[in-house]
Amino acid sequence: MKVIHVIEVSGAPEPIIQQNIERLGAAGFSVVYVPYDSHVGHRLEPQGIAQRAQILSESLLSGRVDYVMAARGGYGASDLLPHLDWTELSKVSPRLLIGFSDITALQAALKARLNWPALHGPMPGSPSWCEDAAADEMVAMLLAGAPFSGEIVLESPKDQATPEIITGELFGGCLSVLTNLIGTPDLPAPGPERILFLEDINERPERVLRCWNQWREAGQLDGVRAVVLGRFLGLESETCEAWLVDRLCERIECPVFVSREFGHGMPNRPIAIGGLAAIQQGRLRWHLDC
Repeated sequence: MKVIHVIEVSGAPEPIIQQNIERLGAAGFSVVYVPYDSHVGHRLEPQGIAQRAQILSESLLSGRVDYVMAARGGYGASDLLPHLDWTELSKVSPRLLIGFSDITALQAALKARLNWPALHGPMPGSPSWCEDAAADEMVAMLLAGAPFSGEIVLESPKDQATPEIITGELFGGCLSVLTNLIGTPDLPAPGPERILFLEDINERPERVLRCWNQWREAGQLDGVRAVVLGRFLGLESETCEAWLVDRLCERIECPVFVSREFGHGMPNRPIAIGGLAAIQQGRLRWHLDC
């Protein structure tokens, strides 16, 4: 039986997490739930940061866990990065950290420092876990074990000449979270064989473009083979989202694709950070053997 740790390393989960953990157990996992002790104090104060860092470290270093899944996103994941013992982590086999949103900071750091893969996907501390078929897809994937694979449907937002097939290593997640890692050792260096996937929520178009400018000027877009934009929710309208995509396309030379199948909304289909991917005939197919 595969062991999965569900850990609170960011924001507080919704009460429905207990029901969702029971569903994970019923699906066939041995589930260890490690909640944050609210008696310690505020999650963003020093004692709260120390406890969350301990929860994360113990799960990542445990020899009795197959997967580590964040309970939910929120704020505060990047607080933990200076408190992790990267030397000790380098001595253990990679652990697949599952989550998205604020958890992107942890996934990026594990990739940058240790070359560990991760899985951008749903978390059980949100009500959408019960409503999103992508959560069931991910559970089945984890039960089956490695190698993992998946695919998402793509659209092209503009007339663009693209190769018949584009291949590369996947990296990405929440744009604003990743932008705040630029200039630190916790963001992987740009590479010539990268396919970026990016999404976000509750960021004004102007702020998204500001992030995009920083990526471009910092060289983070150098050599990128393609960019796949997921949902950018919380804007004024879908028309506004389409306008934003057009502006992003104008500021990069590589092919850009759009998918409505990942991001903070539903569906949020799993995508492997560090997976090998191919874009062909309107689909991105990825594979991860770890």
